[in-house]
Amino acid sequence: MMSSGLSGKHLRFLFVCWLIVSFVSVELFAPYSVVALALGDEKKIGKEALEMIRARLPLVEDGEVLTYVQSVGNRIVKQLGSTPYDYQFFVINEPVPNAFAIPGGFIFIYRGLIELMTSEGELAGILSHELGHIQAHHYQRRMEEGTVLNIATIAGVIAAALLGAQGGGAGAQALAMGTIAGAQTAQLKYSRENEEEADQLGLRYLCAAGYPAKDMVTVMQRLNQAQWMVHSSIPSYLLTHPALTERIQYLQTLTRKPEYQTKALNTDTQGDFPIMQASLVAEYSDPRAAEDRFRLASRKGDVAATYGLGRLYLRQGRVSEALPYLQEAARDDPRSPFVLSTLGDAYLKQGKLNDAQRVLQTALLMDPSAPVVHYRLALALKELGQKEEAIQHLQRIEQWAPAFPDIDYNLGILYGQTNQMGPAHFHLGRYYLHQHNWDTAAFHFRKARPLISDSPQKREEIDRGLKEAEKHIKEKGLRGMKR
Repeated sequence: MMSSGLSGKHLRFLFVCWLIVSFVSVELFAPYSVVALALGDEKKIGKEALEMIRARLPLVEDGEVLTYVQSVGNRIVKQLGSTPYDYQFFVINEPVPNAFAIPGGFIFIYRGLIELMTSEGELAGILSHELGHIQAHHYQRRMEEGTVLNIATIAGVIAAALLGAQGGGAGAQALAMGTIAGAQTAQLKYSRENEEEADQLGLRYLCAAGYPAKDMVTVMQRLNQAQWMVHSSIPSYLLTHPALTERIQYLQTLTRKPEYQTKALNTDTQGDFPIMQASLVAEYSDPRAAEDRFRLASRKGDVAATYGLGRLYLRQGRVSEALPYLQEAARDDPRSPFVLSTLGDAYLKQGKLNDAQRVLQTALLMDPSAPVVHYRLALALKELGQKEEAIQHLQRIEQWAPAFPDIDYNLGILYGQTNQMGPAHFHLGRYYLHQHNWDTAAFHFRKARPLISDSPQKREEIDRGLKEAEKHIKEKGLRGMKR
């Protein structure tokens, strides 16, 4: 039986998150023009919820896993046409088979759910369904109908989450239940048809992205079979996405329609999915169980398992033991940028900079947009003294800095070393703001502002970051005075 090992505080917070998630389902075809919740308000609520989740739930931070999931999500997002959301995808490090979306375009999938899957198409199926919820504006329409979630309700749920995470106990749970009791009752009326509507939209997106329609069915079947594995106090996919058995039957009927048969143009969707899955197991599951699992499969010629052993030994700092397994995986799967990227990381850790450069440049030939490969190559070039070239690689992945703050840190250091002080202070300000080091962030933003004159966008970001840092510095000062 799978067990999350979560504390009572995490359980209370997860419960409130589940309540929030359960609201994101209503009638699909109501006219968007009458939606009561402004897009700006929705995005603000989503960002606040995102910060709470980031602060209280263990998120996967492995760059290769995150960029893989984001790339699959982006592939589907391209099929949506015009959308007001800048979609972001996150992985929660818990062995729970669940996924959810929150307002503003933020989608979360649990490690436990990814580990149940057998293909990239199944991952795409879950992400497509969650995209369907957000694209249908379910959250806003619930506001319009008056059945759930006005601003006061949202404030109550957020307060309950904060109290629960800080040990508020029964009082926090009572606050949560009092805030949403009537809304939860109303939600039950719509749940089945709402989920079917999200399935229908998601299936359309899935097939348009080139994945087989059957992948959404198989992942739902796998979820249905796995429900017994979930601890009863943890929200599972069945709780946040009801009527799963009926929906599977509905999806099976839907996938037989000709339009879903002809739209699946790309049936070779396995790609690096087994490698990504092995990375997740190697980095975040029990090391002993992972090693036993990988050794057994590796003896049978499973390349992903051989790679997984290498990743596991890297996690444990056993670089010299990791290297032969990663080299073997690269020989067996020489066209995998995922494998080559990790091999390059092992060479970096051993100080074999030329080998790292060679392997990482080869990986970029296969996937020129791979953020983690650009990042690792930049580190190698930095150590080799090729600073300008290192900056160029980091500039290509600068948009990933919110997810990987070390990009900003290394850009700041490299710009400083090449005497480009405006960009140096700008990126270091962003890095320390992300680290909640308010004093250091404010220092760098103040230094950056007079030196950045050619980018109104960056000056606006500097002002915004400085304002946020100074607000926290002031609040810290006031708390100190009260003591």
